Amino acid sequence: MNKIRTIVFALLVSIATTPLLAAGSDFAGPYFGIRASVNGAELDGSARNSNDEITDGHLGSVFGAVGGEFGYTLPMGDSPVFVSVGGTFISGEATIIADAGEGNASGSEDVTIHIQDHWSAYVAPGFAFSDTAAMYIKYGYAHADVDWQGDIQQGPKWIEGYTGAVGTRAMLPSGLFIQTEAGFTSYDDIHLTKKTGTGSAQADPMVAYGAVTLGMKF
Repeated sequence: MNKIRTIVFALLVSIATTPLLAAGSDFAGPYFGIRASVNGAELDGSARNSNDEITDGHLGSVFGAVGGEFGYTLPMGDSPVFVSVGGTFISGEATIIADAGEGNASGSEDVTIHIQDHWSAYVAPGFAFSDTAAMYIKYGYAHADVDWQGDIQQGPKWIEGYTGAVGTRAMLPSGLFIQTEAGFTSYDDIHLTKKTGTGSAQADPMVAYGAVTLGMKF
């Protein structure tokens, strides 16, 4: 019985003196990385023609992109919680073509939309499961340039919105890390007016993505 008590006591002391979770400080410091992503862009919207008839539609495009990410991670004391503040940039482009239909065989009324040069600024609270593994959630401001071609009288040069994501980070003792992330970016509604005749349209752009970042923490 005394041996059993000794063993139980030794186990309790071992548990009490062994940290169950890593501190968030294991991930603290500046970082940057190269980011590769697969992105799906879509436009949900409606158009109004000269007869005041409304048509709903959905357009989409899938594109790959390479960009960068940088930021700084702040530990929350000795707890496993940390907060990262940073930004991302990808130079990829989504091209979405709105076909005017068979009635316009020349294509003169078609519209081509290029959504490109996406960047975001974010805050990402995270939780360290060990000194090499953590997960996080991300929320921030998003911006993208827009190039309109075709039968469009006016259109914004850029669009703004917000981005959200969840991700994981696996880090080596050298500071090298691999980060995986899945998220979306929702942009503000856009409003368009035709050059020829009368008519208008509005759309709600969104980009869903999966990304892998190879980076270095200092």
